[in-house]
This record gives sequence, structure tokens and C-alpha cells, in this order.
Amino acid sequence: METTTPQPVKKFKSFTYRTSAEWKSERQGFLSSDGKPTLDISSPPEFKGIPGVWTPEDFFVAAVEICTMSTFLSFGARKTIPLKSYKSSAAGLLENIDGKYRFTKIIVKPEIVVEQSWTKEQVEEIVHIAHDNCLIANSMTAEIIIEPTITLV
Repeated sequence: METTTPQPVKKFKSFTYRTSAEWKSERQGFLSSDGKPTLDISSPPEFKGIPGVWTPEDFFVAAVEICTMSTFLSFGARKTIPLKSYKSSAAGLLENIDGKYRFTKIIVKPEIVVEQSWTKEQVEEIVHIAHDNCLIANSMTAEIIIEPTITLV
């Protein structure tokens, strides 16, 4: 009878992220985190907040957009993608479902420019890998849709 040595279990690191919010007046306050600039925050104007100030809804949509870009850049670097530029826009749909507001869909539209040494299919593969590995999107119940525009130069 042959015995096998059990393989060690891979342990993943855990991380904690800390922020602090402080009320200023009405529906406005400050958001801070050690070593980062303080941001003015508010509820959105649709919910009697202050126009022109960052809201939780903005951050929610932006979190998916930023994570999508960061994850794309990470996987692209591993594959040495000849990236010339990346920019994106995102829109989140907030709907009232069963008497409670929730984001039901977030659409991220990256515009990616790469050198012609790659094909659109190769770039799309990195986009899909990034989407599948975006930890923010994987933590949400909203449908996340990525609609890339890829240009070869």
C-alpha cells in the first residue's frame, strides 16, 4: 500500500480597511482614512443631500469601476499587455425592490487601447479574467456588466 504525504493547505492573507466618518451639518460630513485626503461626503440630492459632494452611491459604483481597472491592470501586467491607455465610465441603477432601495445593475464601460501586436480577442480575455477576479464585484449582489471598447493602434 502506497502512502501519500498530505499537501499543506494554502493560507490566504486577511486584510482590514478602516475609515472614519464625522458629521458636519445637515446631511453632510467628512470621510477620512489614515494617510489619505479627507473627503466631503453627503447623501445624494435625491435623498435630500448636498449637490456636488461624494455620496455612498458614488463610492459604490466607483468601487466596481476602480476594482475592474486595477484587476485588469494587474492581469494585463502579468501577460505583458502592450497597453497604451485605459479609461472607463460606470453607471449604477438604483431601484426600489420590495420597498427597499438597492443597486440592481452596474455597467462599466472601459475604453482600452493596445498596440497591434495583440488581438482584440486577447484583450477581451484579460477583461473577462479581470471581471471574474474583481473582489468588489464578487462581493456584491448587483448584476455587474462589463462593456469594453478595444482599439488596436
